[in-house]
Amino acid sequence: MNLDDLAYFLTVAETGLLHRAATQVGISQPALTKAVRRLEAELGVALFERSPKGMQLTAYGSEFRQHAVRLRAAYEDALNQITELHSGELAKVRVGSTPATEPLVSRTFLSLLKKRPALRIELTVQLSDVLVQALLEGQIDLGVAPLPVDLPDDLRAIALLSESTSVVCRKEHPLFQTGKAVTPEDLARCEWILPGPGVSVRKQIEEYFHRHRLAGPRVQVQSNYSSPMGVFFLVANTDMVGICSTQHQPFATQLGLQVLDVNGAKWPRQICCLVRRNGTLSPLATTFVERLADEACSSRLPGRNRRGSKHQ
Repeated sequence: MNLDDLAYFLTVAETGLLHRAATQVGISQPALTKAVRRLEAELGVALFERSPKGMQLTAYGSEFRQHAVRLRAAYEDALNQITELHSGELAKVRVGSTPATEPLVSRTFLSLLKKRPALRIELTVQLSDVLVQALLEGQIDLGVAPLPVDLPDDLRAIALLSESTSVVCRKEHPLFQTGKAVTPEDLARCEWILPGPGVSVRKQIEEYFHRHRLAGPRVQVQSNYSSPMGVFFLVANTDMVGICSTQHQPFATQLGLQVLDVNGAKWPRQICCLVRRNGTLSPLATTFVERLADEACSSRLPGRNRRGSKHQ
């Protein structure tokens, strides 16, 4: 079957008019008519009913159209994969991720890999302030991170999902063992393991203490959280308290960590895909962004955390 004839058939089916379809595909109307007749001869059935009002699909034509759409999509997928195999650099996406969003990026990569086996990802895991700078300098194609408090004008954010950050401790921690409501004053007496002052969640926690007119937090360990399991291990074996995002909750639970129930000590945040406002993403990077949104949407099904749009 001639692939051009297939494309011509779909254009006629979409427009319903030979002259309009001929204009769209860039061939003469007689040539387009011959292409349709070749297909009908090959299939042995009439695909259209011709009338002064235009071209109407027959029952055979409607059925064939469904298969033709899938055939064209499969053909385009095959071309894309061959192109990516032929050019390794075009098959690479440079993605920046914070430790908290790495699970989402990993799920996206695995999902996309099923249809793009040549896909390569260059993953940079850093805190959000470092990722923003890397994106501005063109070191990465896109970043997946909490929405920055001050988003640079040169960047735009595509909202993916909402999550929250909670205070966690080991289940033997005195604050958890009392069974009583934990107060801001209790948290002010704790030693913390936290990311650096430039990170949005650290700023939120500092604002929390300021709002309650308390000094703190008392940071005993400052970590970039590049290894959340390492941080959770420290929390699980000391009386330090730490923070845990919604996406990392399963890992914290594995180490027996518990969320402290403190009024107001749960900080919501928007997870976004950050891209350069005036930049141009490669087709593969664009596909990666779309798949990110799909994965984020599925993660909000029961038991987890849809994308909206902000700063676009």
